[in-house]
Amino acid sequence: MGVKKKKVEVLNIHQRLNRIMSEIDYIKKDKSINFGKGGGFTVVGHDAVTKLIHPLLVKHGINIIPSIKEIKQEGNRSRVDVSFIWVNIDNPDDHFITEASGYGIDQQDKGIGKGWSVAQRYTVLKTLHLETGDKDIEDDDIDHVEVTREENLRQKEEDMVNEFADEVEEKISGEDQKDLMSLMESLELKVSDVIETVKEKGYKHSSEIPKARLNEFRDALKAKGAAHVAS
Repeated sequence: MGVKKKKVEVLNIHQRLNRIMSEIDYIKKDKSINFGKGGGFTVVGHDAVTKLIHPLLVKHGINIIPSIKEIKQEGNRSRVDVSFIWVNIDNPDDHFITEASGYGIDQQDKGIGKGWSVAQRYTVLKTLHLETGDKDIEDDDIDHVEVTREENLRQKEEDMVNEFADEVEEKISGEDQKDLMSLMESLELKVSDVIETVKEKGYKHSSEIPKARLNEFRDALKAKGAAHVAS
């Protein structure tokens, strides 16, 4: 008498997605954005969404494959249109596609990556119907008001900042700037050397330096100091 084989349950892409939705229904906002004078809000960051969803995608056999459809550049603002294919790993023909757009603002070359992150974050949140604690948009009781072209442009700029502020890099603090000046003095450099270094990196003032690039600036100043000693 043969051994009775255990029947393997075969799920389609929608059943797998439903399994994920049965395990999670909420994601906590993990980042605070401050604009000074007491203004600011909290948001759900890209990394928090990825950390939550990645193990569940692996567990239930779903791959999300992104593909950029179009990129539009306006000054330091990048708009990225992305399509995402949600694939059943056991049957790649079983899939569906979602599309999303994201904006990224950056003075260097990170705008596209930021826009991509925004698009992916929102497509996951909306596809899985994850609650974030945000107030429903339809709860706002606002009457339509005619606005001038200038007011409309200004409002668009404000909306852009508010919606994608979680992608703006943290700048160095006043203490960090003092440390840079102390380093300048220890290397016997001039203020003009610091200004030159800041401009070489694409910034107008040291206060614009992103926190993540602080060590890079320190190394650039040390290199300048070494060059002066060698000369």
